[in-house]
Amino acid sequence: MEIKELFNIFGLKTDRKEKIKKFRIDSRKIQRGDFFVPVKGSKTDGHLFIQDALRRGASGFFSQKKYEHPSVIHVKSTIEALIKVGKYKRKKLSVCIGITGTSGKTTTKELLNFVLSDFFNTYSTEGNLNNEIGHPLTLANITEDAEVGIFELGAGKIGDIRYLASISNPEIRVLTSVGHGHTEKFGSFENVIKGKGEIFEGGEVGILPVNLKKYYGIHKKITFGFSEEADIKISDTKITETGTSGIITVKGKNYPVNVPVYNLSVLYNLGAVFGVLDYLGINPEKVVDRLKEFSLPEGRGKIIKHKNLTIVDDTYNANPLSVENAVRTVSQLKGKKIIVLGDMLELGKFSEKLHRETGKLIANSDIDIAIFYGKYMRYAYEETKKFKESYYYENKEKIADFLLSQREKITVLIKGSRGMKMEDIVHIVVGD
Repeated sequence: MEIKELFNIFGLKTDRKEKIKKFRIDSRKIQRGDFFVPVKGSKTDGHLFIQDALRRGASGFFSQKKYEHPSVIHVKSTIEALIKVGKYKRKKLSVCIGITGTSGKTTTKELLNFVLSDFFNTYSTEGNLNNEIGHPLTLANITEDAEVGIFELGAGKIGDIRYLASISNPEIRVLTSVGHGHTEKFGSFENVIKGKGEIFEGGEVGILPVNLKKYYGIHKKITFGFSEEADIKISDTKITETGTSGIITVKGKNYPVNVPVYNLSVLYNLGAVFGVLDYLGINPEKVVDRLKEFSLPEGRGKIIKHKNLTIVDDTYNANPLSVENAVRTVSQLKGKKIIVLGDMLELGKFSEKLHRETGKLIANSDIDIAIFYGKYMRYAYEETKKFKESYYYENKEKIADFLLSQREKITVLIKGSRGMKMEDIVHIVVGD
């Protein structure tokens, strides 16, 4: 986008034709040619850093305050201005895909971006920029050649998904899962179901787990899951030495798939992906072989080999649904297995109950050793220690020391909520 085009959006004139490289809200990340969007937050006001952004080479900036500068665009709200740009850029896409869910959003987004990039110029959410600021920022930075956009929509309360979907207006709307995530903010599990379902208030098609269709009245839908009634059926899932394998059945035809990731739910996420492929009329045979080359970003199930340890770095986040999947995944691995878990946050009044349920799940699993960290994981430890070799630590260095003291070949899965920063353990172990 040229500066001139941006000025035109706001009814302004300029002769400047230089390209805007990227819209940014953090002045510290400004590079020459970027456009600065100062945001007023609870802790600071981005307007205080306009001069810093200009020194770093910003080509222009929005401002809610009077500012004498040839590169300024005065607006009532910098966020609303960003949304306006995002909506303008989104209209240039041929197809927009919106994804929400308690867990699996990022993996599904990454899978879709990976397979669809063979057929289209794709653009997707960077990192976890999926909230009321991150989503319009993502849209504003849609690349000029993009044909298909793949976006995560995050939610912490009722109304969030409706609001975000109203900005990007996706034609294809995907719900990956519903579980006890952000229950504290939503108020109840029923509200989680309701809030996530806001994704289906519009669009051309809804793609969702077959067991959730009873909650939502969707005119055009594609379901996925393990039952026979699913449009996209998943079966024979198992963990192998090379990753996760299974069979996905579409319109009566079986497609054996293998993904180089230790994560049983990746097949569930693929069910959603195959639903999108089906709607777009893409033959699944064209993507099956490509899946063998797929890899996840750091913290999302990435496999790290270090001496005698095979570390599954799943540290980015955790909720009861994703932890249950992690336990089932590790249980299927051969050899000695250790799981390291940090607290699952934002569960409110359900915290003790759900952590105890996690402990009981581990107690009945094929995991050899369980290690717990955090005040809520003490409840899980209490349920596990009677039946399984278990340890509770208040210090991440001691957890790392324990793992490094092991001499035989071991697979270690490390997971916890974002606020627990369980990646610290990975970094200590591998010496980053």
